[in-house]
Amino acid sequence: MTLEFGISLSLQANQAAGETSAQVYGEALELAAEAGRLGIDSIWVSEHHGEADGYCPSPIVAGAALAIAAPTCRIGQAIAIAPLYGHPMRLAEDLAVLDNISGGRAEIGLGQGYRPEEFRAIGADYRRRTRAFEEALEVLGRAWTGERFDYDGEIYQSQGARLCPAPLRPGAPPLWIGAAAPVSRARAVRHGGGLVISPLVETAHAARQFHDFDAEAAHQGRPTLPHAILREVFFGSSAADALARHAATIDLVYREQYAPERTGLTWRDPRTGERRAMTRDDPDYLSAAFVAGRWLVGQPETMVAEIVAGQAAMKLDRLVWQPKLPGTPLKDAVENLEIMARDVIAPVRSRLTSRSEPAKGETTT
Repeated sequence: MTLEFGISLSLQANQAAGETSAQVYGEALELAAEAGRLGIDSIWVSEHHGEADGYCPSPIVAGAALAIAAPTCRIGQAIAIAPLYGHPMRLAEDLAVLDNISGGRAEIGLGQGYRPEEFRAIGADYRRRTRAFEEALEVLGRAWTGERFDYDGEIYQSQGARLCPAPLRPGAPPLWIGAAAPVSRARAVRHGGGLVISPLVETAHAARQFHDFDAEAAHQGRPTLPHAILREVFFGSSAADALARHAATIDLVYREQYAPERTGLTWRDPRTGERRAMTRDDPDYLSAAFVAGRWLVGQPETMVAEIVAGQAAMKLDRLVWQPKLPGTPLKDAVENLEIMARDVIAPVRSRLTSRSEPAKGETTT
């Protein structure tokens, strides 16, 4: 099995560090070019709305620019919030334009959203987001056929709709869906989407989710669908050193943007075995014990072993990380990319290749 590597960009600006959104977007283009030069397979842009740090609200537009900056990388979203795009035909059109601009390198990453304030801001009904997401996937599926179609849903209707321009290659671009619950994973399988899991999910739990996802595909009579996971990567002489070096930017992202109060994160205390809801001030949150099994921290050789083991446990097709969290200088982000490419990705690929090759004297069928 081949493991591909991608980077994720949220395009947040650390205002306390003097960053501006214009600076962050410009540096993202430079970083994308470096990613392409270093052989990174894909670039994913995430989405949120109304955030003071300028978190990217338009990942498809950003992706179009990144596609030009990195002409060898595939371009996707991790993830775009489908119910916030109005009619899903507009979403299909935006994605088709991205695919044509990129020369057929577009991928689609979608979710239903979980922040009520984002829906209120545009007058969308948060309570109906699941139904809106399901219908959006249905409309997109019909749009990719290239044929005219009618659609009469509870939320969306279309008469004589046809996607123009069509994607560069016949059929739909690759689809990825964020799906934490069993019913959500069943939906992802039904629509032929790969499963993408967030960086806050520990490896053991992610492996169970991927296993259940594969079982659901078998139940529905579908072939196995792709697996992708997002991870944070922080280099240092040890895990403790890596976390200390990046404490300020980690706090900005995970105590503010992705605070447990916003994500509904829970934690099983290893000392008591009890599971509890976490808060941003919980002493266990972002501790070395919490991070272990979630993120890649410390020395590259440790990461290589963890990725190889994780690929075996989770049957990963994609591993995606953020080389530039808000406040990270561009030169440091480029250095992160270079270390990752040279000291992590290359050894991982070598080990996975040797693992998949038959031993001397063996034959393959």
